[in-house]
Amino acid sequence: MRLFGGSGQLLSTYGQPNTITLQAGECYYFNSNQNPSVPGQGTGNAGWFNARLGRYTNLQLYDPITNIWRGIGDDGNSQRLGYSDGTQYRLANQSGCAVGATVTTAGSAYTAAPTVVASAGSSKWVAVLGPLVSTTATVVYGGTNYTYPPFVRIDPPPAGGVCATGIAVLSGSAVSSITIINQGAGYSGGTPNVVLVNDPRDTTGSGATATVTLTGSGTVAAVLCIDHGNPITSGTVPTLTFGSGSAAATVLMNWGITTYAVSTPGTGYSNSSFVALTAIGPALVGSPTYTNPDIQDGLVRVRKADIWVTTGASTGPLTTGGVINDGGVYRGIPTAVISSSATPTTVGVLTLTMGGFTDTSFLTPA
Repeated sequence: MRLFGGSGQLLSTYGQPNTITLQAGECYYFNSNQNPSVPGQGTGNAGWFNARLGRYTNLQLYDPITNIWRGIGDDGNSQRLGYSDGTQYRLANQSGCAVGATVTTAGSAYTAAPTVVASAGSSKWVAVLGPLVSTTATVVYGGTNYTYPPFVRIDPPPAGGVCATGIAVLSGSAVSSITIINQGAGYSGGTPNVVLVNDPRDTTGSGATATVTLTGSGTVAAVLCIDHGNPITSGTVPTLTFGSGSAAATVLMNWGITTYAVSTPGTGYSNSSFVALTAIGPALVGSPTYTNPDIQDGLVRVRKADIWVTTGASTGPLTTGGVINDGGVYRGIPTAVISSSATPTTVGVLTLTMGGFTDTSFLTPA
């Protein structure tokens, strides 16, 4: 491992590109030599970095507890600063790919995690069994003199599990309740401890204690995508098949609108009118059995598409060939919404094609 840098030095000074173009599904490790024939250079080298991200590329941090990469969905053109040892940060263009799942049926009586196989896209998955933290926490003692709610720290599960999280609620200057935000998964080592840590601004609060209990033993508490595989362009969300039991989960996509087709041209959209396509939904993917938004719907930050739709002759039917300014980020298949400065005589209908995008980011040393 080596640091890189020096005043005015760019990555290309070290034989590294400072402009990174990734196809849908591709990943790049920071300061990467990408040369598996050289020992120790199959991933990356250590160093500070500045990353100006493309619209569909994410800076991701490896989570050693869940064993997944964090950071999916962005607003594009974001700048990120950090330090990497060459392995825990990466650039990933996951557009068009499956990235997570919502457990819709937890099953029962599992003694070992079942295998999980996707029907398309070659993504790789693991199921995580319960126990997980119950949605009800107990405040043993509310403490005194709190001016801000304390941070709720719940011990993590063994590696391969999912951390539970919660927030404290004050009544006056004491902790009155704790709301479990994520139930977590994989707490096979026993009931975790709960520690209430003062907000850094709070110098007077003290004494609050709380406990949690476990639930869901022998059920599938989470399904994690450990490799997003290849982009899916069929427009059909892949299904997950479990090797045993009755568990079920719905796949969470990270894809955008690549093209549109005109199902109903409509009339009255004059060729001088403003016509734009956005898309909405779905709000949630599947009905979750357990409360784990961090690794379910909350895993993907949705961004609406921005597409200019072309019109035909003076009668104004909608036509193909519009300009895709931004294909957006969607968890599933959205519904097209047409906006126009003209009031159409007959409303047009568009059919969307979902997939991924090639994207370019810019890197410099910090």
